[in-house]
Amino acid sequence: MEDLCPDALLINYTNPMAMICWAVNDYTHIKNVGLCHSVQGTAAELARYIGAPLNEISYWVAGINHMAWFLELRWRGKDAYPILREKFKDPKVYMRDDAHWAGADIVRVEIFKAFGYFNTESSQHMSEYVPYFRKRPELLKKFKLHNPLERLNMMEENRKKQDEELRHLLNEGHKFPIERSQEYCSHIIYSMETGTPCRINGNVKNTGLITNLPHGCCVEVPCLVDGRGIHPCYVGDLPPQCAALNRTNINVQELGVKAAVERDKTLAFQAILLDPLTSAILTIDETQRMVDEMFRAEADYLQGFK
Repeated sequence: MEDLCPDALLINYTNPMAMICWAVNDYTHIKNVGLCHSVQGTAAELARYIGAPLNEISYWVAGINHMAWFLELRWRGKDAYPILREKFKDPKVYMRDDAHWAGADIVRVEIFKAFGYFNTESSQHMSEYVPYFRKRPELLKKFKLHNPLERLNMMEENRKKQDEELRHLLNEGHKFPIERSQEYCSHIIYSMETGTPCRINGNVKNTGLITNLPHGCCVEVPCLVDGRGIHPCYVGDLPPQCAALNRTNINVQELGVKAAVERDKTLAFQAILLDPLTSAILTIDETQRMVDEMFRAEADYLQGFK
């Protein structure tokens, strides 16, 4: 891209989102933005929890990818958090297997009750970024979490099913409706091409946007988009407890980026040592053995590491 289209915008949907965008920011000259659907998806889920039409909900969300915070949640201009707290007094609201597309939403509600703000990632995924929910087998059952192998198998089966359904529709000559989804990509392209403004949440370099997260890290913040491109919005300080939880993962991301760019296995090991969930379960020696095992398993993709 630096050679062929240096003025183009790279729109990244690939995980690990924060690390990829951080590396592109620091080691290339390519304009880029990282996109996820957890903000708009969670907004729809919160609207359903409080019984509000989605078009009457407004919000202001910031943090890091997979751990951003609904700093404001409003229904018809009024604070909707008191309604949400009242709803969550009944465990059946969030403990049902159909509470959320990924199942019970227990982890996010526990985080909400403990930290005071609702998080953007699903309970299954959020549980992997913090040390509280996966350190013992009985906790997986308590919080209705899949173990990693179960989750991978479920994802693989779901993907196969989706591929089969799509193949069947294509073979039958199905006419797919052309309509805009909740994904931000088409909104960005439309705004940049027509000059019609819109607002998204994007993953961008922290250039003083969130003032109590490290300068230069990758943050997920509201962004305005128009014909001149993407303009990240100033957020200021996050609530200190939310920033502290974000920083535990930013530490991992920073070393992970350096490990990948410098092809340094020791830095990768140190990044994983700092991972909140890993460090809640494994000793230093156990972590080293796990890293060695993973490097052997992924040797074809990790050539040149020292």
